[in-house]
Amino acid sequence: MRFNVYLMVIDVILFIYFIYDWYKMYKKTGWSLDYWNLSMTLMFFMPFLIQYPFSSSIFNAISVGSNVPMIQGSLDTCYLIFLAGYVSTYFGRYIFDKFKFKTTINFVFIQPFKQTLTKLFIICVKNSLTVRVLIVFYFVSLICILIYGAMVGAGFDIRAVFQANPEIRAFYNFVLILSSVVSLLLTARIFQYNRLIDKLLMFLFLIFTLFIGARAFLAQPIISLFGFYVFYSKRGRISLLKVGAIGISVMFLGISLSAIRAGEFSLRSFAVGFGEQIFFGNSYSDLRDFAWVYSYWDGTLLYGKTYLAAFMSFIPSFLSDFRTEWTAGKFTATTVGFDPLVHPGLRPGLFGEAFLNFGLIGVIFLGIIFGYALKYVDFNIRRSSLSKDKIGGIAATVSIMFIFNLPVTSGFFSLYVFIVVLILASLAVNALKRLSGI
Repeated sequence: MRFNVYLMVIDVILFIYFIYDWYKMYKKTGWSLDYWNLSMTLMFFMPFLIQYPFSSSIFNAISVGSNVPMIQGSLDTCYLIFLAGYVSTYFGRYIFDKFKFKTTINFVFIQPFKQTLTKLFIICVKNSLTVRVLIVFYFVSLICILIYGAMVGAGFDIRAVFQANPEIRAFYNFVLILSSVVSLLLTARIFQYNRLIDKLLMFLFLIFTLFIGARAFLAQPIISLFGFYVFYSKRGRISLLKVGAIGISVMFLGISLSAIRAGEFSLRSFAVGFGEQIFFGNSYSDLRDFAWVYSYWDGTLLYGKTYLAAFMSFIPSFLSDFRTEWTAGKFTATTVGFDPLVHPGLRPGLFGEAFLNFGLIGVIFLGIIFGYALKYVDFNIRRSSLSKDKIGGIAATVSIMFIFNLPVTSGFFSLYVFIVVLILASLAVNALKRLSGI
């Protein structure tokens, strides 16, 4: 490990405060696991607090090659940038706790989506036919991807084939996002209606998604199912040992899939390299990867270019040179010397892109609205856990979807796909009903 002693002291203090903050909330509410703490663990505790002393180690060469010295020179600066965002997130939580829904953040960034997209999501959840149509469409689309992968000899690395071919990449990305829509709809139906058919469909969904070649889209529904099971069925009361065991199992699955995709999986080598992949691989590399980009960056702020490109992501890339040139993925890839046609770009963490565009002001602003959004969802889930309306808490994650896409805008296309998929599915179901006379 290699680290700055003073920053390490700060890191340890933040670590202790994180545990203290959890304990204080646990004693107050009785919830050992809630949405706020689960999210903060996944987004901050692991990739920021835990990873700092490992992020500039020479062992990162397994992932970044000869770029370790460049990363070492920038890591401490990037840590301080992340620290500003991390502290701002707690300030955002404070704003929600004090003012609840009577804030500009709510009126500007949440309410427009709550009154439109969230309402549409709830309508789709309550209509079983809509969900079935989307599931069938997803299964058929995924089968098409698998057949194409088999035809071109992709093996287990289907994602690489589609990423290397711009002509078919859009379809693959669309199916990935469709999987998120389907999993969220099924999750909402499972906890609202508790029907066997929805549970069976979720099981089939997880099995099918094993072959999609993107581990995040498999881990996401698993974490959501586990989280909402604890929130709704256990009222936040669960042994942290169980949480840790499940967390390690999910990490084990994710790293196994990566090894299989690369054709390098063996039980012995995996057992030896599990810790190596966690601390020096690409699972929690946000801080390291931001330092990588920062070390090659010329210091010129982008002033919103990657955000504008993301907002324009509904426009086909061949119709907009600006969007093609300034996507976050292409910028991070080209900045460090990768071919953007082959490499999708680096992941600069929650605050990397905001800093590259607007400096510390952007980081602090994003941290505040992000912390507010996390607490907004946490509040709604707690309220739903006490009522029969379980959809409300899950739907709250849809209301803050715009905010959740601001840290890493490469996924902003997913917001537009989410909207279009729900609208088209609703229209298709209404058309089927008219044709069948229902």
